[in-house]
Amino acid sequence: MSITKSPKQLMLLVCGGLLLVALVMALCCGLNGNPAAILVNGQQVAAVQGETQAEAVLEKYLQEQSKAIGNEVFFQEDVTVSTEVASDIKTVSREEAANLLADATHLMTYGAAINVDGQPVVYMATAEEAANALEYLKKSYLPDDSTMTVLDAKFAEEVIVEPTEVQVADIKDLNEAKLFLKGEGQTAAPVNVVVVLEKTKTEEIPFETVYETDANLRYGQTETKQAGSNGSREVTIQMVQINGEESARQEISSNTLVEAVNEIVLQGGVVQTAARSSTYVTDAGMIWPTTATRISSYYGTRGGGHTGLDIDGEYGDSVWAAKAGTVVSAGYNGSYGNEVIISHGGSLQTRYAHLQSISVSAGDEVEIGQEIGKEGSTGNSTGSHLHFEVLIDGSQVNPLPYIQ
Repeated sequence: MSITKSPKQLMLLVCGGLLLVALVMALCCGLNGNPAAILVNGQQVAAVQGETQAEAVLEKYLQEQSKAIGNEVFFQEDVTVSTEVASDIKTVSREEAANLLADATHLMTYGAAINVDGQPVVYMATAEEAANALEYLKKSYLPDDSTMTVLDAKFAEEVIVEPTEVQVADIKDLNEAKLFLKGEGQTAAPVNVVVVLEKTKTEEIPFETVYETDANLRYGQTETKQAGSNGSREVTIQMVQINGEESARQEISSNTLVEAVNEIVLQGGVVQTAARSSTYVTDAGMIWPTTATRISSYYGTRGGGHTGLDIDGEYGDSVWAAKAGTVVSAGYNGSYGNEVIISHGGSLQTRYAHLQSISVSAGDEVEIGQEIGKEGSTGNSTGSHLHFEVLIDGSQVNPLPYIQ
């Protein structure tokens, strides 16, 4: 059975169809719309299909970044949407638009700054984290020593934590902030920690050596009368450390626990005087070799290493041949200084050292008592004196029996 429509019904059907098409097109335009541009500081960086999509790109980007850092973020730049799109701007997808937006902007958030002497040196996400970083810095310089008491730990500079707007890229996490504040990778730490410490300890008091003169000992001899012993004391000191390095120390109290006992050493105080003179000839055929008569150091003293007899005198005192003989050498000889060596025949020789001047030459024949020089302090010598040696076959022997 067929139904025949009247012209009026056909017209209504046609109009309804056209209305449906117009509605669909309107819906499509409403969803997509004309292209819209995303502007950063007035410059178009991306275009998407429709103003609604452009605003959605901005909203989604900020939401994702806020979630990532755990805090609300906003653009540092002025970011807007415009339906006026430049002819050279190509319409892109939402994802591409978000990437272009990220390249052209800097994200800001509400964080905290650590200010040192009024200048920000570290930005952190929260004031609590900044305070934790500073507390860690102080504790890191406290000594791991149970014998020390911490009296104070403070910053050398004025350090303040202040809430502020922060670029997300500048925020340091807690570990990064700890390293930065300690100066890791820098020429100097941005903030210095001053720690005042107190320590009480027991320390040794070294004994002193006291010398007493004993006329029964010869010059140069010593004898211990009383052994010394160290004492002890309890001492309290305060120290100041900057970044773990000691910068000052002060003793604030002391209490003696055990007194030190001095060591008493007896020493020969009488300078021996020779019993012979230049006119007395000994059984060895020698006379005293100089006008001075004071013996300051004997043969074999100084740990057994002294090879002759030291006779104290004044600069210029006469020195003469202890026995007749031939001058073997006369001149400067290292530690002996100016010296004269005389051969007396056979294996016997005498040496006269540290002379101020020499009045004979090698090869000269000298008589007993003939002046050969003047006392002095040349070579390895302290003060004017004559170093006199007797040598048998080139080896030193005690000269005193030969001249006294």
